[in-house]
Amino acid sequence: MATEEQIFRVITSLAEIKSCGRCGTRLRWGDFECPHCGADLDDQLRLWAQRVVDTINQASNQ
Repeated sequence: MATEEQIFRVITSLAEIKSCGRCGTRLRWGDFECPHCGADLDDQLRLWAQRVVDTINQASNQ
C-alpha cells in the first residue's frame, strides 16, 4: 500500500515542466512525441519515470 509521502511525491512530480529536448516546445500530459517537431519523447519520458521511481524509493527508505 502506498504511503502518503509516496503519493505526495508522485503528485509533485506531475507538476514538473516538461519540454521537447530538440525544439523546446512545452509538452502536454500524454504526449509521446513533440507536437511541434515530431521528436520521439520515449527517452525523456523514461528518464522522468526513473526520477519518479527513485523519489518514491527514497520516501520508502526514510
